[in-house]
Amino acid sequence: MSRPARIRRARLGRVLAAAVAAVLLGALAACASIPDSGAVRQGGPIAQVNDPLSLDFNPSPPEPGATPERIVQGFIDAASSPKNGFQIAREYLTKPMSAKWNPDESVTVDDGRNRSFDHDGNQWTVDVNPVANVDSGGAYHPVGSTAPVSLRYELRREDNEWRIDVAPNGVVIDDPTFHAVYAQQTLYFYNPDFTFLVPDARWFPARVASAATRVTTAVLNGPSKWLSSAVGSAFPNGTKLAFPSVTTDGGVAKVDLSSEAGQADTLGLQRMQVELESSLGTLAQTVQLSIEGNAQQIPPISDADRPMQDPPVDSHPIVYRAGTFGLLSGSTVTQLSGLSDKIVALQPSAVALTAARDEAAVLSHGAAYLVRKPAAPLRVDARPGLIAPAIDNNGWVWSVPGNAPAALEVFGQDGVRHVVKTAWPSATQIVSLAVSRDATRLMALLKSGSAYSLVAVGITRGANGVPTALSEPLELALGTGAPRSVAWIGELDVVVLSTTSGNGSSIAAQTIGGQQTITAGPAGGVTIVGAGGLTRYLVLTSDQSLQAPTGTGWQAQTDKVSAVAVQLGQP
Repeated sequence: MSRPARIRRARLGRVLAAAVAAVLLGALAACASIPDSGAVRQGGPIAQVNDPLSLDFNPSPPEPGATPERIVQGFIDAASSPKNGFQIAREYLTKPMSAKWNPDESVTVDDGRNRSFDHDGNQWTVDVNPVANVDSGGAYHPVGSTAPVSLRYELRREDNEWRIDVAPNGVVIDDPTFHAVYAQQTLYFYNPDFTFLVPDARWFPARVASAATRVTTAVLNGPSKWLSSAVGSAFPNGTKLAFPSVTTDGGVAKVDLSSEAGQADTLGLQRMQVELESSLGTLAQTVQLSIEGNAQQIPPISDADRPMQDPPVDSHPIVYRAGTFGLLSGSTVTQLSGLSDKIVALQPSAVALTAARDEAAVLSHGAAYLVRKPAAPLRVDARPGLIAPAIDNNGWVWSVPGNAPAALEVFGQDGVRHVVKTAWPSATQIVSLAVSRDATRLMALLKSGSAYSLVAVGITRGANGVPTALSEPLELALGTGAPRSVAWIGELDVVVLSTTSGNGSSIAAQTIGGQQTITAGPAGGVTIVGAGGLTRYLVLTSDQSLQAPTGTGWQAQTDKVSAVAVQLGQP
């Protein structure tokens, strides 16, 4: 047995990938992966098509007489390119291993620096420092731990050349190359009553030749696990592709479905078409559906049945300022008819409004109220230590004490209490919560001991739309400092305001299933809300100044603001 040798090297091709990344990102609009939820379905093989991309990371095949070290290094480099079914990477494998290796099982994104290669005879171990993982469903997960991950390979001779006979499924790729070769694709599903399209971000190899096929297959396989109890699909259960590939011609994607799709009526077919067109995005402008080869003549969906998607909020913030409540324009507050006077009378410290602006959740002197246009304010929750309540676009008020995160409850127009089952047993505090504008997802800032976490959960509803439970949490990345407020700023994007050293603050913008950016916030920031127009969010400070980001700094919009309302859309 040979003495272990340790070799360190920089990632080959990293500089090349970074140089072409800007060009590639404009061209790579495709995605594919193996979803991790939904029914298991047997499908036909995807037709082999040579990828037409010329601007791609083009690794080298194995050289004659290459050493085991170069074979392992070359395989990892070559697996960065998904062209033609990872054809070049497979050349580094023995024939049996090439047939078994599944590159789509996972992606380990590492920093590309200081990879270490150890060997003991023909067995090799490669240690990498991951920064993120992409699971088999295409969901992007930032890595909290900086501990290295070990990958094991075993080599043997085949046709008198060294080849890899044992290799882990999945690929390892450095961060710059990942962004050049993989692309985010947003799939869409429906909320329970088909009034909203709900996004589900995935990251797939950008293989243009098969992109439409793989997006369609992912939609048919269903939503990500954490969303599966909150959303659904227009496609009948068991529907799969009858023909193993989706062709696109002149902006039209031709999709041939199995016989299960024949269970749908005209409205069901229309919803299927809308779901696919939205998910394909720039890959196709329209979808032509057929069932077992029989083309379907589908009339356009009516405006009444067309689902909403990513509703914007008003470009004017809604504030409680100097004894008035309403839309802010300059220093003038325009009241909301039938609602403002009732809210002002409560002297609110927090307000959340439905898109119709006919209902609001209000925190007043420690109690949560439901305020409606046609009725007197109703105190729904008087438990001590309540955090700012939320309201969803179905009119349910969400309320929970900060020191009892499992005691989440919702209240309807009758004020009756409904307990919502949570799935965060280790949490000791809840700092902030926010419900998505489509009412299918909830964000929560939690604390367990001294550690904070940001989680996304799906909302399960029972009879009459009553929220009954939350899904297993999807944990997202957090920025620096102590988190204190979370808000939705789009269909997939949330922001977290945190307190940093002294009087400073930071803002972490996070795409669910994607990546995070961190910027400096205004001094004394206490509450963050989503905004409309050119500004995606606003921050209220401890001295009652409403601040908006501008360039590299912050600009005061007005003063004397006691509360800034969460908006879920606009009438």
